[in-house]
Amino acid sequence: MSKYIICCMFFLLTACQNHTVYHVFQPVPETGWGKSDTLTYTLPANVSSASYTYKIGIRHKDCYPYRDIWMTIKYANHVDTLHLYLADKTGNWKGNGIGNTRQYTAPISLNPAFHLTDSINPIQLTHIMQDEPLMGISDIGIQVSSDR
Repeated sequence: MSKYIICCMFFLLTACQNHTVYHVFQPVPETGWGKSDTLTYTLPANVSSASYTYKIGIRHKDCYPYRDIWMTIKYANHVDTLHLYLADKTGNWKGNGIGNTRQYTAPISLNPAFHLTDSINPIQLTHIMQDEPLMGISDIGIQVSSDR
């Protein structure tokens, strides 16, 4: 019976392993996120070339005036547009949080998909909303996890 319990615990521990190789939030100035304020994420040199999944995290205040956000993401000589909904159609925030701050996390698909190499460092984000500066965003994060 004890071998069965040990095997189950081993399976649970290995199944729940986090394969995150990079996860960093960068603060946005309290005075607002300007269109020329590029957030740059430089992955560590020891990250091996492999297939990864990507997530973006957005921390915002309840006073953020929109239900969505448009951004560009630059990587490996490519530029993609991200359009993320932070609230549903009725105005309820999708993210979790305490007080007046929420964090919304979403998977992002980089097209074309790429493998991490020195040639794609860094990943850069800028907002392309009409507001200058964009108020209500406090931090933007990138998470890179291995598919293994």
